[in-house]
Amino acid sequence: MIGMGDVLSVRMDKELEKRLTFLMEKRKIVDKSSYVRQLIDRSLSADLLDYLSEEVEARRLSIWKAASIAEIPLRAMMRELAERKVTMYDEQTLTEDLTFVEGI
Repeated sequence: MIGMGDVLSVRMDKELEKRLTFLMEKRKIVDKSSYVRQLIDRSLSADLLDYLSEEVEARRLSIWKAASIAEIPLRAMMRELAERKVTMYDEQTLTEDLTFVEGI
């Protein structure tokens, strides 16, 4: 049998449970676990993009590498950075990207 992964138990305060229940009722969602997994996935994806954008801006990570880590196309990463007004390229970053591409 293929497993779903690790089990994580989370305690929710009353306000969080109330908001979750409200959305589930309005969206007619019956599988709470699946819905919470979707919410966690969406939140983690956003937080990952926040982190990667900070790393690119600080020049600790190339755009190409950030896109690779986020598992999104380079163009999507560039669009994300542009929306965040992150300066994308300087000579060092271009060199790193070219080196990374040559290694593929």
